[in-house]
Amino acid sequence: MYENTRVTNAAGIVGSATLLSRIFGFLRDVVIAGYFGAGLGSDAFFVAFRIPNLLRRLFAEGSLSIAFIPVFTEYLTNKGK
Repeated sequence: MYENTRVTNAAGIVGSATLLSRIFGFLRDVVIAGYFGAGLGSDAFFVAFRIPNLLRRLFAEGSLSIAFIPVFTEYLTNKGK
């Protein structure tokens, strides 16, 4: 029972932090759109944000890390045997 409460609380914290992050991201986009308008300046800004976010999603959060980390850990564990 206690473990379920801890998991539920942790999930609530992560969910709340994600929601807050999405709200701040939306507000950032609104401010940038209001400052630059629709044009090359805002397009360049959004492209500059997309490239690092793509790399972060691919390597840190994406399927590459989900597949790579267990395989690499198993390789390192079995390398000494």
